[in-house]
Amino acid sequence: MGDALIRAATPADIPAIAAVYAPYVRDTVISFELEPPSEAEMARRMAGIAARYPYLVIEEDGVVQGYAYAGAFNDRAAYRWVTETTIYLAASAKGRGLGRRLYTALLDDLRARGFNAATGKISLPNPESVGLHEKLGFTLVGAHHKVGWKFDAWWDMGVFQLDLAPREMPPMEPRFGP
Repeated sequence: MGDALIRAATPADIPAIAAVYAPYVRDTVISFELEPPSEAEMARRMAGIAARYPYLVIEEDGVVQGYAYAGAFNDRAAYRWVTETTIYLAASAKGRGLGRRLYTALLDDLRARGFNAATGKISLPNPESVGLHEKLGFTLVGAHHKVGWKFDAWWDMGVFQLDLAPREMPPMEPRFGP
């Protein structure tokens, strides 16, 4: 395989993004969705997110191997300096450092935009995702117990947080938009 390229996702990436995500929905509790979203739904989601936050893909030889994006931590204005982050990799991309490179690029973008913290919600157990988050400096700040019902069982969700910048008084406004 060639060098990996990290870039802003485009609508042309939707089929690949949907294909990366679908196995997580169908076969795991990593996503609490029960049915894989259609490409039209994924396009709708991307348009809403990318209008305000970074939405990135990592590709090798023109093939999308994963995607990561940030979104609102909470819609209330007082929370606007904090984001919630998401990352998914194709099965063939795991264990090769691509997730770390992609997530690092996302976090660097968030820092440049003036966000103070990133959060990630991880269904538990999920040692791969927990390990990635911890390697990047996230810490477990809480857990929601038995909040997801999937595959005839209740699942927990860990809440992880990474401070991206010191808290200024008063804070500078984060930069939204592409």
